[in-house]
Amino acid sequence: MFRRTDGTAAVCRVSAILFVGKNERGVVLNFAGGAQVNVHESFDEVMALLSSKD
Repeated sequence: MFRRTDGTAAVCRVSAILFVGKNERGVVLNFAGGAQVNVHESFDEVMALLSSKD
């Protein structure tokens, strides 16, 4: 589960994330169709969460 920048929580399938990036608001999860979710976790925290889901 990720903490979104709007204060809500987001749960997603790891396989649905195309790539993880950074922007002025922090870390962003990118999905098919151009959908993006900004999250509070650091880049390292996101990568650790994603790699632990293998």
